[in-house]
Amino acid sequence: MPIEFWIFLWQALLILALILFAIMAVVVTIGGAVDIVRLLRTLREEHARSVADKQDTDTFVNRENL
Repeated sequence: MPIEFWIFLWQALLILALILFAIMAVVVTIGGAVDIVRLLRTLREEHARSVADKQDTDTFVNRENL
């Protein structure tokens, strides 16, 4: 096989690998951003729920007892 074939083959494989890497980097970045948004939303909801629960169960000292 001529050397030009091997040069073309390795160039094509390198370009293909770089394209696949770029696609995977974009997919992982978008997926990670979506996960972070979900995490922050869940934390906000849990915090709001715990604050509401604490206000409901906090009968020792509250504004009505002062």
